[in-house]
Amino acid sequence: MTAAGLLLSVMQHLTPLSTLTYLSAKLTDAKSGGLTQFMIKSFIKEFHIDLSECADPDPTHYETFNSFFTRPLKEGARPISSGALVCPADGTLGQIGKVTAGRLIQAKGIDYSLISLVGGLHEDAERFQQGWYATVYLSPSNYHRVHIPCDGTLIKTVQIPGRLFPVGRRNIAHMPDLYTKNERLVCFFKGQYGTFAVIFVGAALVGSIATVWGGTVVRRRNIEVTYFKDAPEPLTFKKGAEIGLFKYGSTVITLWEPQAPAPRADLTLMQTMRMGQDLTA
Repeated sequence: MTAAGLLLSVMQHLTPLSTLTYLSAKLTDAKSGGLTQFMIKSFIKEFHIDLSECADPDPTHYETFNSFFTRPLKEGARPISSGALVCPADGTLGQIGKVTAGRLIQAKGIDYSLISLVGGLHEDAERFQQGWYATVYLSPSNYHRVHIPCDGTLIKTVQIPGRLFPVGRRNIAHMPDLYTKNERLVCFFKGQYGTFAVIFVGAALVGSIATVWGGTVVRRRNIEVTYFKDAPEPLTFKKGAEIGLFKYGSTVITLWEPQAPAPRADLTLMQTMRMGQDLTA
């Protein structure tokens, strides 16, 4: 670890990020009238939010900050590409490529473990060896709902407790294994190209993660695995369907098996992405 990385890690271990996140969640979920409207209007101005693409473009209709922050978009605001795999969220493309020797790239000179990312089970990691991955970072200004990259049926989720370190560019570049240190929810789906995973990575001030099938994810002390493959009514989603959301900026990592189509050669790191944009050639 570099000196800068060491200093950053020490400072963040000493900062009560979980407490700050808890307080942030309470504030942003509160119906505070004038204070809520002040927060929303300040946020719109600071991050240049385009209200014209919102399903409800009137900011005064939102009773809490989080109801605005997780606002749905109007129909057609994010066209879904006809390509095989699409981007699951608005954000910045942090990394995209092949899983090599069980490692994924976090940043230049830093990689991290696939098996740690998915929760420690070899059978879950093995299917993605030599497969593909993409990492999309959501800033506060982005649309914060997460969508499925191709048709798929939910078979399992793995909820992994962890820290809530910020996932901004500085941390990504200096803190090794950041994505495997933070709390995350790994959602496994079965689709046309085998198993694929959509991973919600928590971060500082992320009030919560929510899914369309289970609502808000309650933080836990231990890893929790939930199986859906034998559910009476399969949870099947069409490409581009919403599957969950973040209540603040964070990261989505997607994993595909080796037989899935390769990523587009013209995609570049730090490229701005939109949900529904084609990821494959």
